[in-house]
Amino acid sequence: MQNGDADYMRLRIGVSILTLVLMSSVATYAGVSGADPLSKIPQQQRASLTKRISQYVTENRNRNWNKLYDLISSTGRGAASREMFVAQMRSAHGVSFANSPDLQEFVLNRVLDGEGGGFDIYGCGKAQREGNLYKGIAVMHAVYEQGDWFFTGWSFTSFPNEACKDLADPGWEPENRMGWDKPMEELRSVP
Repeated sequence: MQNGDADYMRLRIGVSILTLVLMSSVATYAGVSGADPLSKIPQQQRASLTKRISQYVTENRNRNWNKLYDLISSTGRGAASREMFVAQMRSAHGVSFANSPDLQEFVLNRVLDGEGGGFDIYGCGKAQREGNLYKGIAVMHAVYEQGDWFFTGWSFTSFPNEACKDLADPGWEPENRMGWDKPMEELRSVP
């Protein structure tokens, strides 16, 4: 074997090793990012949760408080009747003055066990308040009760909002976990 042939063989071996390393890195990344974000949810309940999340976002976006009431957990509603819920939501989510933002979009990323039960569902959220748009990591809390999924509320994880790109890190966890043992913020003044 001549010197040029030996150099060529070393180069081929080096390229082969580099190729294997890159392929294994891609496979590992795909395995992490390709994991089912609903894996903590029982298999038979995943489709219904996905459907209910979509309904929850749609009713928030459309400001259809009457229909949203039917998607709120018993804890989230507190003592509020449907009429009180609708009135409180209209007050908190006004067009020219609003204490609370309207959820416009939510792209699910991961599910964590909720403190005290249920599940905290994290994803990239978009919201609007008084004409201003906001985007960042959002969380909604879901509980399975009466044979279906209901929500105790939603919120951005922090202010200022965490960038959605942070969710690409498989090790991302919220800095502070929210408690969901009270009615929705909009309903806390209801006796």
